[in-house]
Amino acid sequence: MKKIICLLLFCISFSTVGQSKESDFFKFYKGGTKYMKPVKYVLFDTTSGDTKKEVANKIYFYMGGETFIFDVKINKMDTCLLDKLKFTVDKSEDLQQKAYQFYKEKKQIEERKMKLKNPILYPVTDFSAYFKIYVLEKTHKNTLLKYEVDWIYSSF
Repeated sequence: MKKIICLLLFCISFSTVGQSKESDFFKFYKGGTKYMKPVKYVLFDTTSGDTKKEVANKIYFYMGGETFIFDVKINKMDTCLLDKLKFTVDKSEDLQQKAYQFYKEKKQIEERKMKLKNPILYPVTDFSAYFKIYVLEKTHKNTLLKYEVDWIYSSF
């Protein structure tokens, strides 16, 4: 009986830890369908004019006209090896266009689900809510720091 209870607790703990966070999803409107945010990786490169500023517990990344913020209290930081890099790196300048395309596709899906004849005009303020973004900073020869950031200013 003890083994069954321990196994049950073990399975429950893994299922709760392995779940996605609420911030990994977005909705167009209240009560609408939840969509998973695509993950985008952006390389921080000081040689191309990118700058980094640390204020209190926050790090601001200014890259290609876009501003990203890493908050120690909210976001996570990790390290990864350059050899194990299995994802594509996007340019910060291209994020705005990619977010617009993503928004357009999901909006069309919503309109088809609602069977509307005329498209809905969603008031778009900015596209920063549609992606989960990580900033990659090269530290040593073979190591990258991976910051989970919020896209706080876009050139929209």
